[in-house]
Amino acid sequence: MGAEAEPNQIRIVCVGNDEHATPVYVRKWLETQPLEDLKIDIEFDVNLTSAISILDNGDADLLAVSASAWYLSKGAPNTMVATAIPRRDENHILVADDRPAFLPHKSIILASNRLQRRQLRRYRADFRIIDPIAFADMIGRSTPPESKLHLQEWMEDLRATKIIAGYVSEKHLFNIANIDARRHMLMTDSKDHSTRFVPSPLQGLTLLVSRKGFPTSLSEKIGDAESMTAWTCEKIILEQIDPEIRDRVGMIVRHRQIPSLLNQAEQEKDLLRSTSLLDAEGDVVDTNSMVEIILEIVGRTGERTLMLERLFEKGEETVHSRLLVAEWKEMLERVTSEHAEDIRLGPARPAFLDL
Repeated sequence: MGAEAEPNQIRIVCVGNDEHATPVYVRKWLETQPLEDLKIDIEFDVNLTSAISILDNGDADLLAVSASAWYLSKGAPNTMVATAIPRRDENHILVADDRPAFLPHKSIILASNRLQRRQLRRYRADFRIIDPIAFADMIGRSTPPESKLHLQEWMEDLRATKIIAGYVSEKHLFNIANIDARRHMLMTDSKDHSTRFVPSPLQGLTLLVSRKGFPTSLSEKIGDAESMTAWTCEKIILEQIDPEIRDRVGMIVRHRQIPSLLNQAEQEKDLLRSTSLLDAEGDVVDTNSMVEIILEIVGRTGERTLMLERLFEKGEETVHSRLLVAEWKEMLERVTSEHAEDIRLGPARPAFLDL
């Protein structure tokens, strides 16, 4: 925090325009921000480089930026991630006239993200899940706009005219466009793993970056502990995953309350999880919330998935993140390796998982 700044005042520069979710999340955070003794002034800048310059010059105390943009930029000298605001809208939405389970057979659905395309194929093998650019070539239309907002308008026009059954988008884009259509959240939690839509890494996370030396007490006061845990763990895991396959990897890190975990275990009839949370007398072993990590990669056709889930106590997240990704990489190498001919194991066979 700059030496000239008042103790009860923070200046934030937020990166993004109408197509980015970050300004939307920051505005919502300010609306629900309960710290009446702290005044927060904010300005918006569409360019990350110029926003970093504003922070570096001392004209702002914090830089609000999406976690994915900050990760791709590799950070900036003399800065640190001070904290993060509450995570929002990490799950994508499906815009369609009906819920995914009730859409007509062989419905055409457009999705730009490779992960969501594969997850939807896993959900219903009869769906025709296509990239918007590839679909434009198929029907002889001009290439969809690169702008996310304009791309959504292009896909909505196709949906409204019944050329497609639906498309995948993001909640903030849907709200900005004020589209008169039904939207269905592609949820993470489900009794059946085949209907689970684990979000893309860092999706919905907004960081508050500062110059080095920003007070830790103030970071803890204004920030969200769960989001900071998510950033720490997801960053560690992403750094260990081959960049070429990151676009088909789903990941979520979150805090889980014990009652919620027990309810989920009961619904899923997961005896191992329920017994691990209870002692011999049936009482909860630890009343503190825990950290859950879900990491998956979906095969090309959606028929096969490699998924790992871990649940552990808070304070051990960095160690468990490294252990999890090491185990996941070892498993991934095995399931993507072809089986050579073997006298004992049989003839040569293709890999279990086709990426």
